[in-house]
Amino acid sequence: MLHILYPQLANHLRQAVPSLGTIDLDMAQLDYQSNEPISYPAVYIDLEDIPWRDMGAGIQTGRALLRFTVATEVSEETHQGSGQVEAAVARLLIVQQVHAALQHYQGEGFGPLVRTSYRRDRPQHPEAWCMALGYVTEVKDEDGAKRGILVSDVQLSASPGLRPVVEEEGNYIVPLKERSFV
Repeated sequence: MLHILYPQLANHLRQAVPSLGTIDLDMAQLDYQSNEPISYPAVYIDLEDIPWRDMGAGIQTGRALLRFTVATEVSEETHQGSGQVEAAVARLLIVQQVHAALQHYQGEGFGPLVRTSYRRDRPQHPEAWCMALGYVTEVKDEDGAKRGILVSDVQLSASPGLRPVVEEEGNYIVPLKERSFV
């Protein structure tokens, strides 16, 4: 499911918040020093959980929990009288800009995002101040749906008890029982 969500979310954030540097899947880049530099402010996207409900015929829906970790580089002194408080607060506003872009955003295969949590993340990170924003959305997965076989040259009759007949003599197609999707 992340293969469907991630490209849409990353593209949307890139357009809605052009000041973002790095937008990537969360693969613990903030937890270790990697060879790939982080361009701040950064957003890391992770799909934490989807409890699935079976709708029948291989179709499932679920309530997906997504986490967006927003990392901003904050090197200014923020204590009273430092003279740098306004610059630090301006950098921190990126978290609210990301939220404004995500709240109620929806795309192909998922419904509107709704924020459910807002918490400090990775408090000991040496370079950045990190906030984790949690969102839920309804998702639909039809990848397991049964695919029908297209039959041509079949004449159907609406009369009860009759079966469709294929042009060749002696071959019949037995109609499937009608399925209900609950």
